Formats: sequence, structure tokens, C-alpha cells
Amino acid sequence: MSNAEQGIGQSQIAAAKTRTGETDGLNKVHKWNIAYLDDRIFIYLGAIAFLGLLVVWATASSALVLYGSLALVILLTILWGVARINRNDRINAERARQVKAMQAENPD
Repeated sequence: MSNAEQGIGQSQIAAAKTRTGETDGLNKVHKWNIAYLDDRIFIYLGAIAFLGLLVVWATASSALVLYGSLALVILLTILWGVARINRNDRINAERARQVKAMQAENPD
């Protein structure tokens, strides 16, 4: 590991501790970054789908293509949202299971 990489890592750890005030602050910051990136990816995909829809609407002459593309974009958006909700539910269930397991190990 180079000195630059080590310095970056140490500054990230220090920033995470300062930001959260805890020793496991780096984990919380990484989790927040992952959630933030997931939201950003969703927004970018939505923007690309919207631009694609505009291109199709500007160039297509058939009503079937026009409304079919609109229905497809709406369907993909709904499916993406359902997949995100299911994934978040699985993550929350796994976290709850881990908390119960940790509480069972440490009956303080």
C-alpha cells in the first residue's frame, strides 16, 4: 500500500469518526454511501428511460409504438421500485436477525 492510499484511508476513518462520533463510524458511512449511490443510480436510470421515451415519441409514427414504449417505461419503473422494496425488507430482516443473535450471545 502506498503512502497516499494509507493517508486516504486514515483520513476517511477520521472523517467517519468525526461525522458519527463512534468507533464503527466507517461502516455507517459506507452503508450510507451505498444507499446514496443506489438512489443516484435509480435517478440516472429514470432519466435515461425518460430521454429514451422522448426519442421514441419524437421518431415513432405508430400509436402502438408510442403507447407501448410508455407502458414499458412505467412497468420497468414499477418493477424497479418493487425490487428495491423487497431488497430493503430482506436487509432489514437480516439486520434484525443479527441483532437478536448478538443479544442472545451477550445477555447483559
